[in-house]
Amino acid sequence: MPSRMARFLVVCVTALTSLGLLTGGAAAAAAAGGPAAQRLPASGIQLPSLVSQSPLSYTPNVYAGNTCGNACSPSTVYGTVVVNGEVVVAGAFTQACTPAPVSFAQCPNTVPVSYIFAYDPTTGAIDPNFMPVLDQGPVLALAAGPDNTVYVGGKFTTVNGTSSPGIAQLSVTPGQPADGQLVPGFAGQATGGAVRALAFNGGALYAGGAFGQVDGVKTKGIARLDATTGALDPSFHIVLSQPNSGAALQVLTMSLTPDGHTLAIGGSFLSVNGQSIPRVALIQTGGGVGATATLDNWSAPVLANACSAEHDYVNAIDFAPDGSFFVIDTTGYKSAGGASVCDAAARFETGATGTNIQPTWVNYSGGDSFHSVLVTGSVVYLGGHNRWVNNECGNNRVCEANSVLVMGLSAVDANTGLALPWWHPMTSRGVGVQSLTPYPAGAFPGSGGGLIIGTDVSSIGGAAHSELAMFPLASTSSQTPGGPIMSGMFSTGRIGGLDETNQGIPDMCVDDSTQPGNPVQLSTCLDNDEQNWTIEPDGTIQNNGLCLDTQNQGTTSGTPVVASPCSPGTTSQQWLPGTGNTLANQASGLCLDDPGASTTSGAQLDIATCDGSIQQSWPLPVAQAPPPPPPAGPVFSALVQSSTQPPCLTDKGGRAKPGAAVVLSTCLGQATQNWIAEADGTFRINGLCLDTSGGGTSVGTPVVLNTCNGGTSQVWTPGTPGTDNQLVQQASGLCLDDPGSNTANGTQLQIYSCSGGGNQQWWLPTV
Repeated sequence: MPSRMARFLVVCVTALTSLGLLTGGAAAAAAAGGPAAQRLPASGIQLPSLVSQSPLSYTPNVYAGNTCGNACSPSTVYGTVVVNGEVVVAGAFTQACTPAPVSFAQCPNTVPVSYIFAYDPTTGAIDPNFMPVLDQGPVLALAAGPDNTVYVGGKFTTVNGTSSPGIAQLSVTPGQPADGQLVPGFAGQATGGAVRALAFNGGALYAGGAFGQVDGVKTKGIARLDATTGALDPSFHIVLSQPNSGAALQVLTMSLTPDGHTLAIGGSFLSVNGQSIPRVALIQTGGGVGATATLDNWSAPVLANACSAEHDYVNAIDFAPDGSFFVIDTTGYKSAGGASVCDAAARFETGATGTNIQPTWVNYSGGDSFHSVLVTGSVVYLGGHNRWVNNECGNNRVCEANSVLVMGLSAVDANTGLALPWWHPMTSRGVGVQSLTPYPAGAFPGSGGGLIIGTDVSSIGGAAHSELAMFPLASTSSQTPGGPIMSGMFSTGRIGGLDETNQGIPDMCVDDSTQPGNPVQLSTCLDNDEQNWTIEPDGTIQNNGLCLDTQNQGTTSGTPVVASPCSPGTTSQQWLPGTGNTLANQASGLCLDDPGASTTSGAQLDIATCDGSIQQSWPLPVAQAPPPPPPAGPVFSALVQSSTQPPCLTDKGGRAKPGAAVVLSTCLGQATQNWIAEADGTFRINGLCLDTSGGGTSVGTPVVLNTCNGGTSQVWTPGTPGTDNQLVQQASGLCLDDPGSNTANGTQLQIYSCSGGGNQQWWLPTV
């Protein structure tokens, strides 16, 4: 079996090649051997950049309605898919409406629907003809089919009065008589439980769920059907067993590689075809209907470890557009001991083989479940009811120095697994984001590509959207990759037993002091400007206008690594990724090195003979670089409200008027909570500065917004991230304070003697 780091290298090299960082013979040599030779063709939906943080205003709103009953508890969008220029929406609801043009939160014309409808993504107009009538809900799964059709899975038994239990195929033909009607000839049936997942490729339709029979044949939880007739394919013989304690045996999620040859399934099972394969299995499909399906030699024992809540299973799974890796996300609360993937997202390599597969990376929420995942290339989107990501040691609290507040919707770098901290549209959480669907450029007229989300709440991206939102691409141009360069030593902490306590090795990142000639160090990841590097096509790695270099352009082993003014063509500033995520300096042929495998923050890096050790492993970021500083985003408390929601500093009333109170309010990503952390120590919102009333400096003075004037009462000095996290007012020496640790909405902040308490700990926007 390839080593964990070797598998990580293959994907890193592939990504760097696609970004133009490796070319010609160098790319071929770097990718030679191992699973690189098994690369699948790039035929999935790959987006060239992050989507916007602001959703489009006109998407329909979705509601339970008066006729839904228990099927809509809560009302939720479980799936979306783009078919024939329309967006098909499915879930637990019986009403939808196109928002009014003036105030899109209002719905003057509610339309009765039956757990499914379709709308025009260019206007939000609901298709009046696509109105299938299902006898019961919810609809839990969708898959785009051939010839402008959609496959539908769920708990229904009839569609348009015709028996079609669990599964159906519908036409999506706007303006035509067949719109919303059952496709003639498809007669698949799944009974004994709901269909929860669907995947289509060529002539094959794969179904997963809690059902016990398909077309009258005993088939527990997983089946392959003829996509045209719905007939069960007996050559697909996969037997699931041994559900984890307290869970029903079922497949909750599945994903198919673009070529249709590998199917990944996730759920509550611990055994497949009599083998110990916990919660995730890879199946070689044989190519389609009639071909014998076989289990891949792939098992990840880390998924067998019980989570403390004992409802641990895999909620979502998605392959990369080229099929080279996949990402899962899970529930389970936290580890019951030892390494595990509980309330976390994790990446695995498709080409790995054996019975001891380890994750490439794991990103923990700190005690909140994930429900959906989407890989769009260099970015992985995660959805759930998680408050944070990068929060490994958390236990329903924020603890890591580089934790990021996301409130249900986050984006992480596909290569390092770290969150992109500048992307935080936020939702009001609820049960959580259940569906993440990409759409490519040209999917409908005027489309440049983007992301559709389905959830159960009415606040998405800081605006009123009931359960459904579309995020267009922020830019369709190619982006320079960037972000923290991690040390491979993080694997010791992430996979080797860190169990959501404060013990273990924290994430370690390459850190630049921003001054030319100063040492480049290994430091605890903080998501700050000194740790965000851009990976340039000429082989340079840059930060704050400086290039990663060797001291005095030295080429001998032990030469310190520094940040120098960039000089085009200087080979000591050019680095080539190599085996085991090494970074070889082109002037010397030596590798970036952490002497003695130090995990102490501040350790000076150097170059040394390449030996493939963990102290020379540096997973490079592949997602786009962050925007230039200053950072903007929420300022939130280390404490949580009684509803377990994090509270954010908020402009009371949203009027941005001098003298307006600064209060705590549940973090929702609203404009009234979007602070800019300026380099001069001020915190600004809508052009006003965080201040004390009248510039006061006495204990208990209320905190307000004032016109920025350069006064010291408007200058705040942050404490150490992840340690005290205080904000100290320069004029008084007092700390920003939540009186009485109240945390309730509307609580006005004050300044008070610094105590180090949780009510004086504030997480700040990061780049």
